[in-house]
Parts: sequence; structure tokens; C-alpha cells
Amino acid sequence: MSNIDWQKYREEEFPVLSTMTFLDAACVSFAPQRAVRAVKAFADMTARQDEANSSAHHIAMDSLRNKAYVEAQKLFNADPEEIALIESTSHGLNIAAAGIELNDGDSIITTNLEFIQVALPWCLMRKTKNIDIRVCRTPDNRFRAADFAKLADKTTKILVMSTVEWCNGWASDLAEIGEWCQKNGIMFVVDAVQQMGVTKIDTKACHIDLLAAGGHKWMNSPYGTGVLYVNKNSLDKIKQSYGGYLNTTVPEGGWGAYWEKQDSQAVFDWTFPNTARKYEIGGTANYAGAIALGESLGLVNEIGIENIQEHVWELGEYCMDQIESIGGTLITHRDPGHRAGIIIARLYDDIDVDRKILKDMHARNIFIAQRFTDNVGGFRISCNWFNNKEDIDNMIAGMKEVIALIGRKPDYKG
Repeated sequence: MSNIDWQKYREEEFPVLSTMTFLDAACVSFAPQRAVRAVKAFADMTARQDEANSSAHHIAMDSLRNKAYVEAQKLFNADPEEIALIESTSHGLNIAAAGIELNDGDSIITTNLEFIQVALPWCLMRKTKNIDIRVCRTPDNRFRAADFAKLADKTTKILVMSTVEWCNGWASDLAEIGEWCQKNGIMFVVDAVQQMGVTKIDTKACHIDLLAAGGHKWMNSPYGTGVLYVNKNSLDKIKQSYGGYLNTTVPEGGWGAYWEKQDSQAVFDWTFPNTARKYEIGGTANYAGAIALGESLGLVNEIGIENIQEHVWELGEYCMDQIESIGGTLITHRDPGHRAGIIIARLYDDIDVDRKILKDMHARNIFIAQRFTDNVGGFRISCNWFNNKEDIDNMIAGMKEVIALIGRKPDYKG
């Protein structure tokens, strides 16, 4: 790992962390100071006009989104035409559901550990189409291509899942699963919100048809803008979701000149470049969100995703060791390469006792969460790149104090 001054980044970019023990980026994280400064500068820009006219002012605001595209492309090792900006993970998954054609009798596969949004658009689709949603369950709550193969047949059109499961922290092998999907003609759609900016996703090294990830969690950009990746070889397989003028082919001279043309028409045979941006809404955008996301993506790329990955894995190992040292039981698997930043653990067999511990931790200004799906889950501890071992030590010290007040050792065995 390169010689990264993690403490310097923490102090300069996230001063709020000196006021608390924050281990809940998997819920929503804080913006770095560079993003805050950029958003404040944009707010000032909206209160004045530096350009020659209002049209130029509008175009200047549009251009401020460009950094987010460039930095996302770099992070995912994607081509320029494969990256778009979206409102959220939910937005991106709905683009997939609306764009990938399913007919009566078709099936999709997902897992039993997903956050509700992953399956929701297709659940809604069942009201109008006779599609089958097949849920993959495994004895150890790990998911591999062989597990999905048991559920697939000639009707299976889509596999939709999280790259990192929110309630046990399992990080699937995207290369293995993507290769299986590609071989079997199944569209591979992923929710990467719990991985983007934590561990590496190389879109050249693994086959993914569509990836959606909001910026508000591990990317530290809680402004309502995320990233959509669409494999360039899948652009013709996913129907366009919106018809926005900013998605169309830019007219000669640019939009400023076009708006001044006396003979311009609204009814026209509009064309759209065949890039991921055709899936954007294509109107006046969330400029503040795109600006902030560009800065946060830039920060991750400045540090280096490989450096972040190594740091987060090391911190996660330390967290798991400390949890077990006080009698806790890990839900997250230790498999090398199959984790990101989420560590899940339980202390007591009585869930009400664990809930009380959570409230006590929050009262002590120690912020973790508690998450479950299909009876899998527990305390969710987020080890982001701005965290350190002292954060883990503070959490463990708090848990020890609460355990002492309970008066009996942790007894959860799974």
C-alpha cells in the first residue's frame, strides 16, 4: 500500500469525525470538505451571472457536471460512452427494469438477502406481466454462479443482485457470475451502492450489463446523484428510458445557437447518441449533486481505489478480531476477497437485548446500525476509508460497558 496519510485526509476532509465515533457509512455518510466548498461555490454562482447571457449561464452550469463523468469512468475503468449520472441506485434499477424487455413467462433471479429496492421494480412488474421472480438461498448465505445456475432455465432473462449484500457483507465474485451470465444470455444487473468507492470494480475485468450506485453512502456524496454504468455492448439491448432534449445529438453550433434559430421545430426526428447518457432524464439537472459527486469521486481516485481497498480490508479484519474478543459472533464471512466495508455481528440471542445495545451505543455517540433481511443480519459496522482502529476501539469499549451493565456474557451462536 502506498504511503497514504489517512489521518491527514480524515482531519482535513471530515472534521465532524472528531465529534463522534462514526461507523455507519453504509447508511449515509458525510460530505468531504472539498465537496462542501464546491457546492458553496456553485450556490454563489447561482446568485450571479458571469457569462454573456442567460443561455451561456445555463450551459456553464451544465458543464460543471463533467468532472463526475470523468472520475466515474476512471474509478470503474470504463469507456466514456458507458457512464451516466442518475439520481440514485433506485433510479438506476428502474432504468434497468423499464429498459430490459420481459414477456409473460420470463423469469429473473435475485437473492434472499437484498435490500428491498433491488427486487422492487420487478415485483411491481408482476401486476402487469406474468413474470417469475426466483429467489436464490444458500445454506451459508454466500452466492456463487453455481447457486444461480440451479434456478436458471431458458426463461431466465435477468440476474439482479447487490455486489455486496447489505445485511451480511458478502461480496460476490463479479467476474465469475458475470461470465456465467454472459455465457447463458442472461442480463447481469447489479446494485453497487455498498461497494462503489470501497473496493475495486474493474468493468474491463468482469462482465456487467448495467451497474447502478448512489453516491450517498461510501462515496460520501449525500446530494442525490449517483453513477450508472452500461456496458457498451449492452446499449442496444436496454431501451431508452427518457426523452430529454439534452440527451439528443447536440445541434450545430450548440444549444445556445439552436434556441436562437427562427425555424427551429419541436416536432422533429430527434436522434440520440448511443451512449449511457441516453438513459439520463436529459433536462435541467441536479447540478449540486453532480458537482459534489465529482469531488468525492476525485478524492477516491486521488487516494487510489487499490489503497482504499487494502486499508478497508485491514480495518475490517481488526474489527472482526475485536468483536470476537468480547464474545461476539460474526455474521460476515472472512473469505479473502469477498468483503468490502460492511462487518455484521451479533452479541445476544435475544434480539431485544441487541436493540437495547444499539440505543445505548447511539446515546454514547457511537454510530453503528442494525440491519436484517430474511432473518440474516445483526449489528452493521461500516469500515470506510476515513475510519481507523481507534474508531473500532471506541466501539468495542462502548460494547464492553453495555455488556457489563447487562450482567451476562454474549450468547449468540447463530
